[in-house]
Amino acid sequence: MAKVNTWSDGPAAQAPRPVAKPAAGPRGDDPEDASAPVGAASMMPRRPSAPGLASAPGGLPPPRQGFAMAAPTSGAPPAGTPRRPDGASDSSPAASRPVARLSAPGMPHSASASALRGPGLGSGSGSGTAAGASPAPRMSTMMMGTPNAVKIVGGPTSGPGAMSATAPPRAPAARPAGGANELVLEDCDDEFGNEDDAGGHGASMGAAGFATMRISGGPSLRKPGTPISPDTMRQLKTLLWGGLGQPPPSWKQGFFFNAHAGLQFGLVQKLGGPCGVLAAVQAHILAALHSPATGFNTTPRMPEQLSALTTAIAEILWDARMGPHAVLVLPEGEAGGAASKLGYDQLCRTLTSHTASSREALVDLVRSALPLLMAEEGWGVPLLVMSAALSRGIANVRADMDEPNNSLMGMHGYCTQELVHLLILGSATSNVFDGNKQLDGTTTLKGVSRKCRLGMLTLFEWYKYVEVGASLKSPSLPVWVVCSESHFTVLFAADKDSGARCLRDALPFDLVFYDELANMDSVLRLSVSKDPSGGWTAKMGTTIGDRGKCEGQNIPPLECVIETRWPGVKVNWNGHDPIL
Repeated sequence: MAKVNTWSDGPAAQAPRPVAKPAAGPRGDDPEDASAPVGAASMMPRRPSAPGLASAPGGLPPPRQGFAMAAPTSGAPPAGTPRRPDGASDSSPAASRPVARLSAPGMPHSASASALRGPGLGSGSGSGTAAGASPAPRMSTMMMGTPNAVKIVGGPTSGPGAMSATAPPRAPAARPAGGANELVLEDCDDEFGNEDDAGGHGASMGAAGFATMRISGGPSLRKPGTPISPDTMRQLKTLLWGGLGQPPPSWKQGFFFNAHAGLQFGLVQKLGGPCGVLAAVQAHILAALHSPATGFNTTPRMPEQLSALTTAIAEILWDARMGPHAVLVLPEGEAGGAASKLGYDQLCRTLTSHTASSREALVDLVRSALPLLMAEEGWGVPLLVMSAALSRGIANVRADMDEPNNSLMGMHGYCTQELVHLLILGSATSNVFDGNKQLDGTTTLKGVSRKCRLGMLTLFEWYKYVEVGASLKSPSLPVWVVCSESHFTVLFAADKDSGARCLRDALPFDLVFYDELANMDSVLRLSVSKDPSGGWTAKMGTTIGDRGKCEGQNIPPLECVIETRWPGVKVNWNGHDPIL
């Protein structure tokens, strides 16, 4: 049975998760981190009540997906803030999780750079070199053989602060080492055992309980970027974070993978808040792991993980651009190796803009920045959001939005619909319907203007707040970002046959649900088939008042979301506990 501890991605979720097993060492906060926490005077309702469908608490209009709201600058969660369903207190120590950090080189057996290049990643020729970027970085990856740890670590091999292959999982990240101008994958099968013993974890396992791969190159070799002017940085902070001027502490993390068997495709979210960013990137990763011949590769090995993440980030930035160049912002020089120890304002003073004028060049640029983007305690998530906004242009992002003075981060550190759209569609439109809608001859509500590669479904549609258009409901690939219970997750076809069947509404088929925040340890496969009684759609009715009757009943919200796309079905959880 899968362990799925799920809760709302809000203030209550920003507390550490309960301990799964002892950590190797302390994990104290860095005293130099200048990030300030976000207070929340109240929490967005998990589900609208029947009488409250027409208005939200406090007499406000109903929460409307797609409109950002100003983030509060002070205050604390009320006494009635929902607790996590596992019963853990907000002061519980963090659980041991699959993690990703930067580690030390020093392992033998080199292979060619092409091992890390997947479909669409370009060739190794000079045409793939980004403007302002050199060939790939020097970085190390260590995958621990336990079910709860995957580490990507970077650091010197000798001298003060050196780290070895047996460094504790919680060892602080050190500055990535510089090195040769080449990308090298090093496989340690001979030293640690046979690759077949890896159990699908993406690297060979040995008697010591861990396996190692290393990528060689060096961030120090990347050509200097262009400084970002103080005025541009000020406008960027306002666009992204509103009055706060910086992301909440829960947003400070990188993009790192789940180590549990069958879940190696999945990113891991540490705390509540940036779920929309993680879910959007997760959807792009699944697209990169998709093959028309075989469906989704849900057990990628480490080179495939790195390749998929590189492709995902490059696609996001390339799709967002308005001009000939995509932008990636990175800390410059010596600051790059110690970025995870900087506060946000300190980080911003070190950032420079790197541009790429082709997909191949952008892929090389992103690959060179993987140590920074994947560091568990690093700034990978904010760096991606900043890069996407600058790739599109601050003025263009505001022009995409119905309310141009809003920010891309909403109340309580939530991601807005505009931010999720920027990452999955390339434009920060506010609505999920197709095309634009005119109101009173002067106001235009902006929706989705083209066929989508990745889709989206939302519980707001079940409650009749919005109507998701065909562009997002029927994407080219069977992957959907799901918005439910103030949280973004991912739903995708379980296999090639299910992918074809679900896109043409041919029941039955199987879907896989993945929640990057839920500490999942096994695949959650959902079997969707026709319900002779008409599903929740028939049982609950179709009006706003009817749908409000779901409040207080043991109806899994995810089943309601699925019925917004495939009405009148039943969902078999295949032995897993339904998520309520």
